[in-house]
Amino acid sequence: MKYISSTQNQSVKNIVALQSKAKARKESNCFTVEGLRELQLALTAGYEATHIYWCSEILDDAAFKNYLDKFNLKSEIVSVSLEVYRKMVMRDSTEGVLGLLKQKNNRIEDWQPKNKHPFVLVLESIEKPGNLGAILRTADASGVDAVIISDPHTDIYNPNLIRSSVGGFFSVLTFVCENKKASAILKGFKINTYAASLQKSIKHTDADFTKATALVMGSEAKGLSPFWLKESTAIKIPMLGHVDSLNVSVATAVLAYEVVRQRKS
Repeated sequence: MKYISSTQNQSVKNIVALQSKAKARKESNCFTVEGLRELQLALTAGYEATHIYWCSEILDDAAFKNYLDKFNLKSEIVSVSLEVYRKMVMRDSTEGVLGLLKQKNNRIEDWQPKNKHPFVLVLESIEKPGNLGAILRTADASGVDAVIISDPHTDIYNPNLIRSSVGGFFSVLTFVCENKKASAILKGFKINTYAASLQKSIKHTDADFTKATALVMGSEAKGLSPFWLKESTAIKIPMLGHVDSLNVSVATAVLAYEVVRQRKS
């Protein structure tokens, strides 16, 4: 087993770049996952780990072997010193394991809904990785069939996004594409689109979400573009206080669970 003790090792520098730079992730078509639970979720979801970096000063040999025995891996296992591990990770509480994984890059053209009334989230130009991650967590919890990130402003393999999704990143089918392609796919499957907007909108509980439904959410700063407002029925969550809007991840959760409520009633 290879052992790395120097923080100047090229592999260490590559991991640091992947953690912090979208360009490095795009060029290598790889990304990082920290921690036993998140790495297990990724491997279970079919992601391929090319390397697994392990710090025995945090996770002992027996525990690490028992962990690896759960999977039929072809990954290269690399042992690293505590100093190197701390250099590579973004969090100290990641249990001594970091995985280098290949990206999947799902094609929306290949998507086939698994039921007659799919539930889809469309997220247009969401900027903050933490918000995207929180929405993916909600998508998993509310049974969303697919998430479409349209005209993206954030790299979906950003480690902050993955961490804040608490596993939702790996369990929810996610696509990235342009607005026009997303709209064409939804129309092709006769999925009704509902745009979250305060303008000329109906109350969200008055919309019919029992049929094939896509909820379209806009960016934190600008909301939805005119493209989606023209393509969709506008819906709003009543605001009873002095503020005029909710955080996009909170608003998505409110709307998603209205879909769940209607379909369970």
